[in-house]
Amino acid sequence: MRPLELSIKAHGTAEELQSNIKSALARQLPELAPAPTAHDGTFVCVASGWSMPSFIDDIRQQRDMGRPIVAIKAAHDFLCENGIEPDLWINLDPRDRTEGIKHANDHTVYMVASRCPPVTFDKLKGRKILLWHSWSDGEEHKALGAGKLAVGGGTTSGLRAINIGYLLGYRKFVLYGYDSCNDTEGRKRFTGELSGPTMDVYVGESRRKFVCNGAMAQQAKEFQMIFTVMPDIEVEAKGDGLIAEILKVRRDVSAAA
Repeated sequence: MRPLELSIKAHGTAEELQSNIKSALARQLPELAPAPTAHDGTFVCVASGWSMPSFIDDIRQQRDMGRPIVAIKAAHDFLCENGIEPDLWINLDPRDRTEGIKHANDHTVYMVASRCPPVTFDKLKGRKILLWHSWSDGEEHKALGAGKLAVGGGTTSGLRAINIGYLLGYRKFVLYGYDSCNDTEGRKRFTGELSGPTMDVYVGESRRKFVCNGAMAQQAKEFQMIFTVMPDIEVEAKGDGLIAEILKVRRDVSAAA
């Protein structure tokens, strides 16, 4: 069968189209842009909890499957040192966290919140930076001004990373280093850093105990709200920490219903 042969002429002269394009660009409107990483539906978030290093081979497998590897703050350098340059780096922290990006590179897209300090942007000069804004009440929101997309969802970079992934269209999340509790030796991060004042947190009918500092407990509390505002989300947390236990209890309750 021969293909249908048509002779048509699109509307608009070259001059008219050029004029229209220049006029539209001059309006400085926000533009449609592709996601900063390949999109297969799964967002792999790597935080700095004490359990994270034991899953480095698992993280490599996620990379081999073509899934984006998203480093949260100091997890960046650990991944780089183990041959995995993250696809994204996400930071919400207004403190200087540049010690965790000594291995800044040309592969990673650095997603830096506008509330981060100038030293962060200075450290990443010449790298791929994608600015985003944090939603907050009060003076911080006033400084942002009108007309800006602001991402809410929790007090930590790790929780905001989930919200960013959701906005980008991801619905499946695999979490590494999201322990949100101390290990048995009182360490809160893979770097060996010890936690400050702690509290006991109990989960489920078995009342399994976890030892947390205030920020960890708050993160775990806020994590549970994700399922209220994102009912179609699927989350898997690797390891044996507090957030993994919360997810286990949720699955058990759902299965028993």
